[in-house]
Amino acid sequence: MNLLSTRSFKLATYALGDESSGRLALVMPGRLDTKDYPHMRSHVEFLAKRGWYALSFDPPGSWESPGGIDLYSMTNYLQAIQELIEYFGNRPTLLMGHSRGGTLAMLAGVRNPEVVAFIAAMSRADGSPPIDSSAAYEINQRDAPEDKTRKVEFKLPQNYFVDSARYDARTGLQTSHKPKLFILGLEDKIITPKSVRALYKLAAGPKQLQTVPGGHDYRKDPTIIDQVNKMVGQFLDDNQL
Repeated sequence: MNLLSTRSFKLATYALGDESSGRLALVMPGRLDTKDYPHMRSHVEFLAKRGWYALSFDPPGSWESPGGIDLYSMTNYLQAIQELIEYFGNRPTLLMGHSRGGTLAMLAGVRNPEVVAFIAAMSRADGSPPIDSSAAYEINQRDAPEDKTRKVEFKLPQNYFVDSARYDARTGLQTSHKPKLFILGLEDKIITPKSVRALYKLAAGPKQLQTVPGGHDYRKDPTIIDQVNKMVGQFLDDNQL
């Protein structure tokens, strides 16, 4: 783990590849997921071998990135992406994310001129559904990456859901002509195949849609992780990236 300081945040990162490479790839974890999950690390390793300087990070206020959970928001996640691109010199950038990370890849991808392409694996276009307005927070548990039997608890405050309601990637997807790859899980109950196909349909080209077996948490299946890497490689080849 390396702690990197951008203009606004200290971010815990996992990075591989030649830092002087002319290309940057950011791999974004899903909501309350970590850079250290197997799929995040595998995608970083794969992209580094393809010549990108590849990096995943814990969003502000989560896991090994300092600060309280109040820092954890879609607004700050978007700002962290922008500041990382700036930190590495505004070089041509690929964004790839799973679940909420893919939502952020779409949102940042359509608005940032340095982003040359983006990949959303099992992602929705908008923010998290609201919780009961009388609730102070929502309790979430995640597996610890080093010990799947240990659970890490997060209490997402109401403000997280208020903030996330501000975002929807659909309008930008309809007008952005950057190459984009959508990946769906055929047995995904969280982000349904139907919803990913609908996003793909409304998005402007060039675009690709790929499917993998299994459900939402493909990080638990090394075979599917490898399949996703191969799809990413083909997408990069097809778009000469």
